[in-house]
Amino acid sequence: MGAAGIILADGKLGQIDELIRRRTVASIPFGGRFRLVDFALSNMVNANITQVGIITKRNYQSLMDHIGSGKDWDLSRRNGGVIIFPPFGHYNSDALFGNIIEALQGIIGFITKCPEENFVITECSSVNVIDYGEALLQHEDTNADITVVYQKVKDQVKADALVLEVDKHARVLNASMLNNNKEAENVSVGAYVIKRKLLLNLL
Repeated sequence: MGAAGIILADGKLGQIDELIRRRTVASIPFGGRFRLVDFALSNMVNANITQVGIITKRNYQSLMDHIGSGKDWDLSRRNGGVIIFPPFGHYNSDALFGNIIEALQGIIGFITKCPEENFVITECSSVNVIDYGEALLQHEDTNADITVVYQKVKDQVKADALVLEVDKHARVLNASMLNNNKEAENVSVGAYVIKRKLLLNLL
């Protein structure tokens, strides 16, 4: 059961746009010594994911400086390792990619060449410690096409959160950007496991 990783370096963080005027979301400092991307990379390496692509869109120089060769995460490798993909636009447009699907289409060569059966795709807009190894095991055990990593949130859910309705077996019945103010909501943390063949077919 192998997996490769894809990290989305850009995103929106509500009212703190001033933090990303000169850097991408993934390179926002945390705790004086870390960057948000550190958590995503560490979670992947701890799950033995050693081939990781990072999709950037703008202001990514500080991210490149921070990651370097990937040595700090044992990702400085001849085969695999970490790759930072620069921004791109479609051949018939001056604009950069506008959504996740377009972003993934831009690295379809990377996805095609990866021999791993699954991909772990994650954002960098939150600080978390996730056992992707456990998520991958459940993904395989349930023969799921896509596995969504989520947490139960008892406080007020922000308006742009992806809220999931699940059954007693934790299978997703519905997903919505709106919430109905229940005591607890199942909120996606922006991390997904998807089968490689399905991802390619969707793209």
